[in-house]
Amino acid sequence: PDTVAIVEPTIGATARSKGSLFLVVAGVGRGRRLRDATRLVADTVQGEYYYDESAGLVACLEKAIRAANRLLLAQRDRLALGGGPTGPIGVGLAVVRGNELYVVTTGPVEAYLVRQAHLLTLPDSGRAHGLPMEEVAPEVWRGEIAVRDSLVLVSSNVTAKLGPDELKDAVVTLHPQAAMEHLHHRFVAAGGTGSDAALALEAGEVSATARRGRLIPARPPEPLAGLPDRSPIPMADSVGGGMAAVSSGARR
Repeated sequence: PDTVAIVEPTIGATARSKGSLFLVVAGVGRGRRLRDATRLVADTVQGEYYYDESAGLVACLEKAIRAANRLLLAQRDRLALGGGPTGPIGVGLAVVRGNELYVVTTGPVEAYLVRQAHLLTLPDSGRAHGLPMEEVAPEVWRGEIAVRDSLVLVSSNVTAKLGPDELKDAVVTLHPQAAMEHLHHRFVAAGGTGSDAALALEAGEVSATARRGRLIPARPPEPLAGLPDRSPIPMADSVGGGMAAVSSGARR
């Protein structure tokens, strides 16, 4: 019943302001509409986060999760999510912007940072409370991600069956994709059923793939006898030193 989403913007301005989004939405139970509920949450969080330009990154994450919670509350009966104080939907969300890392977890999803073979559990004050709930107060964890660090977002149903140590061993010794496949096979072999979503990412260095050519300054030709000395660059004539410098730089 789970939904996993990855958004890596190709537009430079969006990548610089919003970063890349990694999302795991887990549904605990066997409700017939549970998959629809997790998809609704994933689509809402992505759309609200990248559409909202009214606040900073942390505030936009908090607002996106609140928006998803409101939709679940409004459609609780249609999605057969029950009438208890909290629902069965867990959200694990990470945003990577440069070397900045932002993580939110609520409900049955856990987040782990693997650094130098040490497994760090990222703090979460509301993990026991899944969506929808009457009042949601998401807490955004902020830190840094360094080269060779790994981040794992995983359904609590998986770690309850396998334990965090097996997760750490897989992430430390295997490529992220192979590690997640290994955990899935181990989960099935151990008799695990239901929610099994897991997502891992590893931070690495990105080398330059293109080299820009050396810029050559544009120089006006020698003036002909009897003609005024004018630059071939538009708006670069001596109408004002500042404007001429800006225009010339833009052309180069």
